[in-house]
Amino acid sequence: MGVMALDYRSTEGIATSVGHAPVAALINAKAGSRHAIGEALSNIIFAPLKEGIKNISLSANWMWPCKNEGEDARLYEAVQAVSDFACELGINVPTGKDSLSMKQKYKNGEEVISPGTVIISAAANCTDINRIVEPVLEKDEGDIYYINLSQDSFKLGGSSFAQVNNKIGNEAPTIGDSAVFKNTFNAIQELIKSDKIVAGHDIGSGGLITSLLELCFADMNLSAKLDLSELNENDSVKLLFAENIAIVVQAAKGEDLSTTLTATGVPFAKIGTATEGNELQISNGSDSFNFTIDELRDTWYRTSALLDAKQCANNKAEERFINYKYQALDFNFPSHFTGKLPVISNTGEKPKAAIIREKGSNSEREMANAMYLAGFDVKDVHMTDLISGRETLEDIQFIGAVGGFSNSDVLGSAKGWAGAFLYNEKANTALKNFFKREDTLSVGICNGCQLFMELEVINPDHDKHGKMVHNDSKKHESNFTSVKIQENNSVMLSSLAGSTLGVWISHGEGKFDLPLSEENYNIVAKYGYDGYPANPNGSDFNTAMLCDTTGRHLVMMPHIERSTFQWNWANYPKGRKDEVSPWLEAFVNARKWIENN
Repeated sequence: MGVMALDYRSTEGIATSVGHAPVAALINAKAGSRHAIGEALSNIIFAPLKEGIKNISLSANWMWPCKNEGEDARLYEAVQAVSDFACELGINVPTGKDSLSMKQKYKNGEEVISPGTVIISAAANCTDINRIVEPVLEKDEGDIYYINLSQDSFKLGGSSFAQVNNKIGNEAPTIGDSAVFKNTFNAIQELIKSDKIVAGHDIGSGGLITSLLELCFADMNLSAKLDLSELNENDSVKLLFAENIAIVVQAAKGEDLSTTLTATGVPFAKIGTATEGNELQISNGSDSFNFTIDELRDTWYRTSALLDAKQCANNKAEERFINYKYQALDFNFPSHFTGKLPVISNTGEKPKAAIIREKGSNSEREMANAMYLAGFDVKDVHMTDLISGRETLEDIQFIGAVGGFSNSDVLGSAKGWAGAFLYNEKANTALKNFFKREDTLSVGICNGCQLFMELEVINPDHDKHGKMVHNDSKKHESNFTSVKIQENNSVMLSSLAGSTLGVWISHGEGKFDLPLSEENYNIVAKYGYDGYPANPNGSDFNTAMLCDTTGRHLVMMPHIERSTFQWNWANYPKGRKDEVSPWLEAFVNARKWIENN
């Protein structure tokens, strides 16, 4: 499931999820359709939706090899099943797409047809992005429950287990009772909205065992002790690997969900508790299994590493695979940080800031919002404004060069953007005059960092200038990592010295190639770990951020403007209810400096 906030100040959003079951559909087209809808809904269920299940709209994307023997009839059956199930659930399918020529012919006469597949995309209004339930167990919370959405016996047909044994199967699980499914969905929604569920996962590809393990993978020293005997399936292979639609949820501390689930007619079984440790312990009748979390996390991650190896240079895929479990996101917030939005006076003129952007720029709205929240009057300045002379920056005190892919990186990252400044008299004069003034500040983030490094504005006195070059992996890196703020004289970041904060990175040429020794640079922040992927690009001296000798001009590859709210972070310290993250302080510091100077 993915959730996007509607705007920068609201807690409402749009939740989306996807479901499909092509192998199950090979066995039974009707079961494949119902399973696809069930998979999408058992993912989106973990976002609080405005009106529960009836708030959801579906899109059906048909991928089918029509005009081949039997396939038109199977498609008719599959479409009828989607229509019937959606009507039974009280949700609509207002749109979709057809790709009905899913057949490949080869020169030697061979023909391959795809398995008939409907890809279901679900979307709904999420009422509170801060109440989304995530798929990671909590050690100090309540019991774990299995919630049956399928109302069918456990079947291995169409499962990943069957596929790895080079089989398809003869029986695919379906969803037997639409009324029970709908009632269960809405009951779980109410529990989520009342903060009674703290963790949850659908039973998807790989079956119950995969979901239980994944609930443990996303943290360290986390496991569970479970008894599945109540599920009434003596065949433990079927029980653990069947992909019947269901969910696993963990109750909040002190909450017993049994009473509520029984009262609302929801089929469930209480199966165990989360614990500290490294072994997932599962019993089922007389069967008993112990699974080592760390070993199976590596097994689970190895597939991604093998795909990664086909994209990465310099053995970085293997380095990522080795290091991922040793680079925990450990944060250290500044002691003075309150998490409150800054109080901005409505009297007096606000200092003026400007966003500088070019064709292909992005994140300008996030940067503008961070400046606005910090108390700036923000202007949008495109390069055409500077080139034409419509904008001279004479009344601007703070500029932000934003991220993105200016000129589609055709000449290299920010090379074309820098050329627009270097070879256009009006734009060149405006920028030079801005940097000559002693009452100005600037920040270049990502593409903006590449721009300012290319223009040599950070260390103009150096004979040999630093450059931004391709990541050591030779591919675009997008990741949530951490940076350690060094002792520094940066106007924006000196107050955060000693902090370790989470932040997004997204770049292809983010490596600081710094030809001189470390003492020649004002390094403001370093990545949380020297090794890849925490340092995503291999920068010299583990550099993430630099400033000039005055501390007024700052460049960085991490996107602090994309990390200004608690909900922006992929991982945030537990228990906090902050209105903003510590990164907004950087922009507040800029405003205060301007007001005092």
